[in-house]
Amino acid sequence: KNNMDQELKSSGKCYFCVEVLSQKEIGKHLATHLIAMEKAAIGKKTKSYHHILVEASEMFLHILVDSNAKMKIIDNFLRNIWLECCGHLSNFGHKNFKISMSHSIAEVFVPKVKIYHDYDYGSTTRVELKTVKSYSLPLREPLVLLSRNQPLNLMCATCKKQPAVCLCSVCLYEEFAFFCSECALLHEETCPDFEDYANMPVVNSPRMGVCGYEGGSIDKARDGVYKK
Repeated sequence: KNNMDQELKSSGKCYFCVEVLSQKEIGKHLATHLIAMEKAAIGKKTKSYHHILVEASEMFLHILVDSNAKMKIIDNFLRNIWLECCGHLSNFGHKNFKISMSHSIAEVFVPKVKIYHDYDYGSTTRVELKTVKSYSLPLREPLVLLSRNQPLNLMCATCKKQPAVCLCSVCLYEEFAFFCSECALLHEETCPDFEDYANMPVVNSPRMGVCGYEGGSIDKARDGVYKK
């Protein structure tokens, strides 16, 4: 739940058939397509790919990554879709072993191992990653976005009727901080910081409201505001 005490519903659209399913269901659904694709590719030239799940609470990404690619490819992708604001440092980690950007996907993503990715060592945004399964597929792209959570149903904390379009970064951890455009004008009258620097856009990212983050550079269609 967010600071408005409302239940957030998370769902994602399938890359293959565009069906929208819940956060719990989408992974198994994607697997049916990948298994069928792998069977259809028998006898053809294929490469190994890892199906990887990235999660940050209700926000998630399902990606397909060339098993021989370097970890840097995921770091770049996470920056472009979820994180990049001011060129901060980032790293992958695990409690029992070190991970470098030059390690291959296959070296790091083994069954039942969950790792993390940290962006910005000051105001850190952490996401968790784990492998779902690996497949032999006839693809060329090094990384494919299989699914991403649709914009979350964040509603205005004041009127509770309209989707929130902005937030107050100063009030984010103290009180109701998400506003529709009309209620944002009312908040501006009582919070001088809001007009000055604290008015930030609602975006589909765990980096929302942190540092100077205003949205990603890829998949912009799903980086916006919830539509009722």
